[in-house]
Amino acid sequence: MATLSDNKSKLSQVQALVDILKVDFRVHDLPPEKRVAALEELKVFGRDANQSDPIFTREGIEMLCKHAFEGTDNKSALEAMRCLANALLIAPETRHIFVELGYAEKAVNRYQRYRQNDSSHEEFLAGRILFLVTYATADLLKWLEEYKLAKYLNDAIMRHGKIYSKVNSNEQPSAMQDMAFTETTKLLFNITHFAPEKVDLFSRSIPSLFKILCRRTLPSLPLQSSIAHLVNALLNLDLSSQPGCVFPSFDPTCNVARLIRVLDLSVGSPNDNHDDQRNRLFDEAGVPLITLLRKVFEISSGQAKECVRKRLLPSDEQRKDPLGKGGSLASRLLQLSTSAVALNTRQHLASLLFEVSNSNPEEFVRNVGYGYASGLLLSAGVQLPQSALEDLSTSSDTFGRSFNPVTGQALDREPELKDPLSEMSEEEKEREAERLFVLFERIKRTGVVDIQNPVEKALHEGRFEELD
Repeated sequence: MATLSDNKSKLSQVQALVDILKVDFRVHDLPPEKRVAALEELKVFGRDANQSDPIFTREGIEMLCKHAFEGTDNKSALEAMRCLANALLIAPETRHIFVELGYAEKAVNRYQRYRQNDSSHEEFLAGRILFLVTYATADLLKWLEEYKLAKYLNDAIMRHGKIYSKVNSNEQPSAMQDMAFTETTKLLFNITHFAPEKVDLFSRSIPSLFKILCRRTLPSLPLQSSIAHLVNALLNLDLSSQPGCVFPSFDPTCNVARLIRVLDLSVGSPNDNHDDQRNRLFDEAGVPLITLLRKVFEISSGQAKECVRKRLLPSDEQRKDPLGKGGSLASRLLQLSTSAVALNTRQHLASLLFEVSNSNPEEFVRNVGYGYASGLLLSAGVQLPQSALEDLSTSSDTFGRSFNPVTGQALDREPELKDPLSEMSEEEKEREAERLFVLFERIKRTGVVDIQNPVEKALHEGRFEELD
């Protein structure tokens, strides 16, 4: 058997392995353990596309498909699926070859076989292969109905949900179960994205997805885990078809509160260097989470809406300082909505806060201050009438305190502005006046600005007083 340490070139070794495995499928002359070893070696070579061309040809892909979906040895089949998944990932053109060879239905059948074998490895590998091939096929409708992929996906998600079914159980999935779930949710997202007219086929998965979201232990960076793919999977589904599951009667706020908890863990302060990684990750992966929250808020009512407003909008207590200055979730969201470190998400965050304010410009300004609201209103082409700003300047919070409409801070908490001249002696005032007189004269002589020295103007207007 050829190895990486042999003197032969990598290309010749890869070609030799492909030839051996092609012949083996026809005549079955390799013992199962040697077949697995050959496929394992081919898998190692195939991790790098350089000099691995024989794997990515039509003949190479067909050979891997035969071993993966038509062989009788399960270990060899799993190893061939690993090789195939790598090839489909590294060389996107092989996805079209896979479809043209007609192996989609066999891959779907392999995906549902994991239930018989209770094998997360099979779900993971078949799910990944199908996920990658969704980018190269127009036959998704046939997959969903004729090949029954919609049924198999729903069954898989319900099976993952059962892990969390025990009340007060701390049971969590194994690493392999989690990886399999990730591939299943990625496949669900792609299918609902490319075939939006069939999202109703997956409505029965909504309860299990929310169950997993609520009972799954959240890592410190949720958007680096399978939680991110779960959010994506929910994104395209018709949540209004299952209102009783999105807002269960025993606690209508549990699901929306969990989404806000994920948001809370994902958002850091732009002013804290320790939160740089958190905010970079959020800016890369946070848009689906914000969008899902907006969708849930849109169909929610009563308690759920109030829960969102209470967590995402500044409280009256926070008006002791200018809004956006503290470390609460509401403050961090305001900071990010205008931050240069959140170029992808800041517009979405501002839109979320606007919608939570009932999409009412005056209420939006009242909630977050005109300083934060002006950017979104300007980009949306919404002008706030001067009369509205005047009304806001006299409005008050639930404690009856008036607040600054620009900063959102309660007026009775704003620092008193001191007269800068109050602590200056007469001599200091005279020196300052002389300095300003000279400065204005210099500016006037440049000719750049047509300006009149205010001292000269006061003299002409007779506003000077002779002193003893």
